[in-house]
Parts: sequence; C-alpha cells; structure tokens
Amino acid sequence: MTQLNTDIVVVGAGASGIGAALSAVENGVQVILLEKGTKFGGAGMFGAQGLFAAGSHLQQAAHIDYSPTAAYQEMMAYTHYRSNTRLTKAIIDKSADTIDWLAKNGLKTELVNNTQEVHQDHPRVYHQYLDKFAGFQRLMERFISFGGQLFTQTSIISLDYQDGTIKQVLIDHNGIQQPINCTKVIFADGGFVGNTKMVDHYLKINSENLYSMGERKATGDGIQLLNQLNADTSGLGTFENHAASVVSKADPKWHNNTIFSLTNLPFLWINRRGQRFVNEDIVYDFALWGNSTYTNGGYYYFVLDQATISYLKTNQLNWTDSFERTFKTLSHDPMTHTVGPFSEIESDLKEAIDQGAAVKSETPEQLASALKIDSKTLKNTFEQYNQMINNGHDLEFNKDDSFLRFKVADGPFYAIKAQSTTLGTIGGVAVDDHLHVLDKDGLIMTNLYATGNNASGMYDTSYPTLEGISCAFAWNSGRIAGEDAAKH
Repeated sequence: MTQLNTDIVVVGAGASGIGAALSAVENGVQVILLEKGTKFGGAGMFGAQGLFAAGSHLQQAAHIDYSPTAAYQEMMAYTHYRSNTRLTKAIIDKSADTIDWLAKNGLKTELVNNTQEVHQDHPRVYHQYLDKFAGFQRLMERFISFGGQLFTQTSIISLDYQDGTIKQVLIDHNGIQQPINCTKVIFADGGFVGNTKMVDHYLKINSENLYSMGERKATGDGIQLLNQLNADTSGLGTFENHAASVVSKADPKWHNNTIFSLTNLPFLWINRRGQRFVNEDIVYDFALWGNSTYTNGGYYYFVLDQATISYLKTNQLNWTDSFERTFKTLSHDPMTHTVGPFSEIESDLKEAIDQGAAVKSETPEQLASALKIDSKTLKNTFEQYNQMINNGHDLEFNKDDSFLRFKVADGPFYAIKAQSTTLGTIGGVAVDDHLHVLDKDGLIMTNLYATGNNASGMYDTSYPTLEGISCAFAWNSGRIAGEDAAKH
C-alpha cells in the first residue's frame, strides 16, 4: 500500500468540499480532496442554480437594502432561536464575501429576482450561477494550481483518531486501500439522503411517500464515522422539504408536463383522511408547501372533477404555475402567469393512472373507497369547498379568493397523489461557528470539521424560506472550515 501524506483531507467534492479545499490551499497548506463519484460538484453543482447572500456588492449596486443583520434577524425569527446563533451569524456574515471569492476563482454569479412567486416583495437575495459547469471547472483548476490533489472514485473507510489527534485516514481509491497521514479532516460528503437505512430511521413519515431529489452518493459515511467517535448527532433527522411531486410507482424517471403543471396549482387538496389541511396557494412557497406535505403524512391528493377537466382542455387559465418563475429566471424569459390549455389532459391523466399516481372514480363514494377514506368525510369536504366557492371566500384556511374557482361536483373525479419531496438532509453532527465537530458534551473534537449537509445548527426543524440558503450554507461553512483548518 502506498502511503500518502498531506496536511488536510477533505471528504466530499461538492460545493462545501470545494469551498473548504480551495480555501485551505489558498492559505498555504497541502490538501487531498476525496470524491466518491467520477465527477466533482455534487448537489451544489448538479442540483443548485445559485446561492443566497446578504450585503453583496451586486445587491449594493442594485440598491438592495438587505444587510447581514436583517438576514440574521429573519433567520432567527424563522427558527424561533432553536438554531445555533453563532453559526448562523458566521454563515450570513461570510455570504457577501463568498460571492466575490467565487467570482475571483472563476465562478461568477448574477443577482436575479427571487425565484418563487410569494417572495417577489422580499429584497432580492438569489445569486444565480453564470456559466455554471465551466465555473466549477475553473474552481477545481484553481485548487489544483495551488498544489491540491483531487482523488475521484475514492471513499473514506476509517479514521484512526485518538486523544484529539488523527493518526491515520484509510481510503478506498479505485478499489485499492491506501492510508493517508494528515493532521485534520473536513467531512463535507453531503449528509445521508442516499442511505436508505438511515433515511428510514430518521424520517418521520413512511419512506414510500418520500421522493428524493438529493445526492445519491451522500450515504452518511462521514456522519457515521463521527458518530463512532462520540460526535453529537442529536441534530440528525431534518430534511430539506421542498414542494411535492407526483411520482410513478413503476418508473422513477416518469414525467408528464401536464401533471407537473397541475401539481403546481392551488386546486382542492385533501389529506389521507379526506380533509382539507391548508390554504392550497401555499404552493407558491416551496419550503412551506414541502413542510405542509411532510407534516400531513408525506402525501396528499389534489382533486379535479370532469367540469374542471373539460375547462382546462380548451381554455387558458390565468393562474401562475408555481415553478414558472424558477424556470423563467434561469432562462431569462418573461413570465406569462398563465397555464394551459391542456389539450391532451384526459390522456395525460390516464397515463398518471397507469403509472399508479392517480385514481379515477365516477362518484365521491367510489373515490373514497379507492383512496381508503371515509366517504362521509370526503363528501362533506367537497360540499364545504363548493359552498365556499359559491360564497367567494375560504372561511377555513383563507386561500386567496381568486383561486376559489373550480368546484368538485361532477363526476368522474380524479385524485392525483402528490408526495413529500426532499432535496437532501440538512441535519448532521453538531458544530461550532468555526465548524469544529462537537462531542456529546458539547466540547470541540480537535482537528475534525463537518460542513454543509454534514453539519447541524443552521436550521430548526425545516428548510427556511430564504432562497438559496442551503447552498450558501454549503459554500460558507466550507470556506470557514478550510480557513480555520489551515490557520490553526
């Protein structure tokens, strides 16, 4: 076995790991960066389109008055101070500088409108990547130019850690085990959303109702190793709930544009007991939409009757698809604020039924039976909802009056299942504001760091509504850890 020597090992080459590795080599130390897959970038490149910042030069140039102090106060209000205040402040205070740092190293961003409909009155915070893939390549070339080493198809097997000292790291590189002598390790391998066993253990809903858009390579390797060393893992179990998805039982890659658009609109939603559970226009805030789905057992049904289907088949509807602004921002196209007509809606719904994602019934009673819901409850929900449409006001959950348009009265009826969707796990091991790993007594585990989705403390029980904050946490936590590891 060939033995390798370096100052710092960084596990995981996504946004957090690249941020840590590049920051460390910039400060004059040797770094080996490990990537389990064949390509670096992780969710920060393949999933994200940009990141949050407060007080950036781009915001200042656009006369956006949103300071790190304002962002910190907003985060604390969202988490009710159930998050790590020092860590939150450190991440937000670093965010503006990170926009400049990324640009200096080859990944430029542009300040765009917030990408969700309900956030348009919020100061603009979303910094969208420019020339994303080439920019990530330039970051990696910059890392290598400082003497950094990238090992792909490489995973960490074990860590010999005694009395605050790292004796050795053992890796598997292309099927060959190799030891590495180093003084510090930064775990940045993306949480555990790719580990079915861990997800099942920490998930508060049936895993069959969870649709994961997260990084499959994020299998909790770093978290499990740190747990063996007595790291504080009490923060595990927070998922980045994000919208809801209609999923095929037969084909995980199945996608139907009509069904996707219908999911993104505020029709009547019912939970597993056949009741409304929220103002359906929450569909315009992805985090709150995702949270509501998760807390209602991980799924709901949106219900359409034949009169609605007939209307949508031949008419344009002046409702905004909740994902339109996200896609239009990325493509720099103007908004339409309309959907339809869906000329093939009947065949699209049949396709959803064939995929096991929807059911069709002639009567409310038959629909209740198909969904295993009490028929009286479902009929009462329909009647109350139809009456609210007649009255023009949602007295139950205060959905905007403009969305009280389509009754559920004329069969056949269609119920389409929308499932809880996650972008990853955002609860990891406990860390301080320098991203040092903490043990179960709250004490620093010297020379060990956890960043990005491996670290807990930035959130309470859910992903906040500040757009791009998880990607910002990845970059900034990585930078903070890399700088600290290099300087101390």
